[in-house]
Amino acid sequence: MNHEQREYIAAAINFFWPGMTQPHTVNESAARVLYEALSEAQACTASVDLVPSPTLSPPGITYIIKTLATIGRKMLSGDAGIYSMCRDQVAASYKTRMALALRGI
Repeated sequence: MNHEQREYIAAAINFFWPGMTQPHTVNESAARVLYEALSEAQACTASVDLVPSPTLSPPGITYIIKTLATIGRKMLSGDAGIYSMCRDQVAASYKTRMALALRGI
């Protein structure tokens, strides 16, 4: 792993766990844990994208079509954003594994 790759991986780790690492502490174990955490966060986000927003009354056909079109557009565009609730859940689930990986354990 070169220095530039370590910098980017450290930035991604710090996205989930602010201030957890510096580029020089990134290792292959941490990269594997990050890959798994990102995969889970993306799966969570993809699932949330499929849930229509709630309405106060039964939705009309215009609302239904607009909502489904927005969901379909996100699916086709490969929107890679991660919802904060997904990020927070993954951060909580993987924090210990990441801390251990960064220590080489």
